[in-house]
Amino acid sequence: MQQHDLNDADVQRDFDIIPDGTIAELQIKVRPGNSSDDGYLRTSNDGNSQGLDLELTVVAGEYAKRKLWTLLTLDGKTDGHAEAARISRSKIRAILESARGIMPDDQSDTAKAARRMNHYGELNGLRFIGRIGVQPAQNGFKAKNTLDLVITPDRTGNQSSRWPSSRAPKGRLRRALPGQRRSRGRHGRANGTGRRMAAAGNRRRRRRCAQAHARQRRRHQ
Repeated sequence: MQQHDLNDADVQRDFDIIPDGTIAELQIKVRPGNSSDDGYLRTSNDGNSQGLDLELTVVAGEYAKRKLWTLLTLDGKTDGHAEAARISRSKIRAILESARGIMPDDQSDTAKAARRMNHYGELNGLRFIGRIGVQPAQNGFKAKNTLDLVITPDRTGNQSSRWPSSRAPKGRLRRALPGQRRSRGRHGRANGTGRRMAAAGNRRRRRRCAQAHARQRRRHQ
């Protein structure tokens, strides 16, 4: 009788949610669909809409190999589906721009060509920079990670559009960046050391994003 020796199997890990606002390089896998467009689109359970089912894997860093999933609605029967399709097309455009190092306002022939695909399967294997969000637990399901924002090259140096901590109201303690402890003064407010740490962390993250976009541009030259 054959034995199944699991002594060399990995020890089970308890995967916590990736912190809201984490910036990461993500790789796409298009999960097979059951509808049109060469089998890449997936039909919803009620049959009223179609979309792309994407699996996103964190490429490197603290959360390397962690996965999240997003469904991008591209067609449907209602006005709500039409609005969702508009948002999804915008997100796919941003993915192509991030992966191929194209500025959103670039209207050159090269940039326009980079935003075109023959089929959705061309998204397979693309790597782009994204900000990960968290969808709270609801209807009996646990909280889960989502794709909050695609980081295009124009956002690399724009802290206000990239870093969730910059959205904190004035006069209140800003949320610590992922992997960073908040430093408080005696009254619970962030002290100077904490602010300097946050600024240094932001600069490092901007450099990493800029370096990743530069690598992607070289790959597509």
